[in-house]
Amino acid sequence: MGLEGFLTAEEAARRLGISERAVTELATSGQVDAVKRGNVWWLDARSVERRRRERTTAGRPLSPSMAWSVLMLASGAPDWRKAARYAQQPARARRWFELHPLPEHAVRLKARARREAFGAHPSELARIFLRDDVMRTGISAAESVGLHGGAAAAEFYAPESHRTDIVATHALDEGDGAVLARWVQDDLWPAISSDTAPRAAVLVDLMEHDDPRARREAARALAK
Repeated sequence: MGLEGFLTAEEAARRLGISERAVTELATSGQVDAVKRGNVWWLDARSVERRRRERTTAGRPLSPSMAWSVLMLASGAPDWRKAARYAQQPARARRWFELHPLPEHAVRLKARARREAFGAHPSELARIFLRDDVMRTGISAAESVGLHGGAAAAEFYAPESHRTDIVATHALDEGDGAVLARWVQDDLWPAISSDTAPRAAVLVDLMEHDDPRARREAARALAK
């Protein structure tokens, strides 16, 4: 894999306004997409830009169960309490949703899943969605929320424990590519799994897209 579109730790630190040591910690913890060549970290420029945007929103992140409770509630899912019961406070989820507009607070739902990008052969993109353990979201589900989708990509949620099988079966290569996986905690998966993610989850995922137009359209739709 080449290093086009990647930044040195020094360049990333300047963009984020933090130290190189802090950048290295982001890379090693997986909070920013990065690759290591020898003893040097290279950080994906788009991932760094997403991190920079996220830092503009203050507030403590919600737990995974609370994040999904809010997303399902915001989507009008009649069974949203399935996720809320893991948080054990459905009333708290409703109160948070009523007080925090999602377009401004979407970043606080980040714990809903662990994001990971992959490269894949184009023929695998459609095959991924033949599985019964993946759930379309983001650009792959944009048309379900009335926005323009993307055919040459696969963005989905799946249980964390299924990662090894999905990666091996579809010959996914770690690193930047057309596949964006969002790994969900196994205990939450039964409460949220479907063919397509809840509307609010699709829109929140689109707000993390690298295309500014997709982010703007998703934010407008989420505000309605």
